[in-house]
Amino acid sequence: MLAVLGGLDALVFTAGIGEKCAPLRAVVCAQLGFLGLQLDTAKNGQPKLDQDITTADSRVRVLVIGAEEDWEIARDCHRLAGHSSP
Repeated sequence: MLAVLGGLDALVFTAGIGEKCAPLRAVVCAQLGFLGLQLDTAKNGQPKLDQDITTADSRVRVLVIGAEEDWEIARDCHRLAGHSSP
């Protein structure tokens, strides 16, 4: 897929394991190093949600994004109950 796309602009980690598992993020990012992805190990070890965890000179951005699944479920329940979306 990366060859067809001509590279990668950003890699996003989200939800439980993506937000909370620094070793998994490190392994995945190491495999994509050939794209010019450079992970900042300090940021990866202590990420804030909705943060880029790469070095300034990384050619690919790596983002840790809070999923907030509970809000999405609440919106769907509200909609299914016959109420308009907020």
